[in-house]
Amino acid sequence: MSTITTGLFKSQNQAQEIAADLESSGFGNQDYILYVHNYPLTKEVKTNLWQSFFKDKTVLQDESLVVSVRVRNDNQKQLVKEIFEQHHCVHQNYIENIKFSDAQSLSYLKKIVALRARAAVKEAPGVTHRPASDGMNSEVLFGK
Repeated sequence: MSTITTGLFKSQNQAQEIAADLESSGFGNQDYILYVHNYPLTKEVKTNLWQSFFKDKTVLQDESLVVSVRVRNDNQKQLVKEIFEQHHCVHQNYIENIKFSDAQSLSYLKKIVALRARAAVKEAPGVTHRPASDGMNSEVLFGK
């Protein structure tokens, strides 16, 4: 089982730069996956997919890019995080105990991320506390 860090970027035009930075940092070609789409999608379809997947209001201008990198220790994890931040990664996921061969399927990764998002504990809304009241007083009339 492997551990991977997955990053979501706004543009596929960043693929070459990210790959070059990963390789110059010591990652081999077999240690990362670039999920590039060969078929054109309309801006509306891309934006709808993004918004349903990440539950935000981001409007995409270009094809989004997903990159998965196999990390073997904390140093590599930190290195990948820095590279992703340098390239303005929109969202990162750290996924443990996954076969790297399974990570080659983007739909499989989407399922994992969706399950993790549903399982995440959401912050409870603010709770207001009211001071103790004196109860009912003589101004309340019953039965009229």
